[in-house]
Amino acid sequence: MRRLRLSLLLLILTLLFPACRRDVPPPTASEVLTAMLAAMEETAQTIPAGVLRLTATPADSPDYLTDTFFSALYGEAARGLLTAEGEDGYRAVNDATLFLSMSAYPCELAVFRCSDVRGAATVAGLCRSRLDTLARGFKGSEWEDVAAGGQIIVEGCFVVMVVAEDPRGVLEAARGVLG
Repeated sequence: MRRLRLSLLLLILTLLFPACRRDVPPPTASEVLTAMLAAMEETAQTIPAGVLRLTATPADSPDYLTDTFFSALYGEAARGLLTAEGEDGYRAVNDATLFLSMSAYPCELAVFRCSDVRGAATVAGLCRSRLDTLARGFKGSEWEDVAAGGQIIVEGCFVVMVVAEDPRGVLEAARGVLG
């Protein structure tokens, strides 16, 4: 059942967002996330039932990543960074895709295409805070090591965060799409 759900998710993302072509950079956040989920499946990592949120869907879609949802996860400092409604009118994130576990298992993937290096630095800091929150939340549980092992990479204007059993392979998949 899990493989069927993941296969359907990958198919939807593939249909919504064309495959990355070298003549059309940069890739979308969804393309990067799709590669990350595929890497998790290939390495037989646990992929729990989850929620997908994207900025590249219509604002009235239930899958739309709203500023409210984003700031609820990443803190008050994240408010306005998706919509340019922050204090200084700066939009740090142009495209984002999140996968969040709906179970009590720490699995979270996030891809942000930021407007510039300043935005990437801001979002990377928010991701570090999010990883700290997840690590504290799972402290003392059987999943403590997974939650504490989350990782972040910054590749140009992209920020990628992974909380998974083995984040290394997932991050390598993201780097492969990012070129």
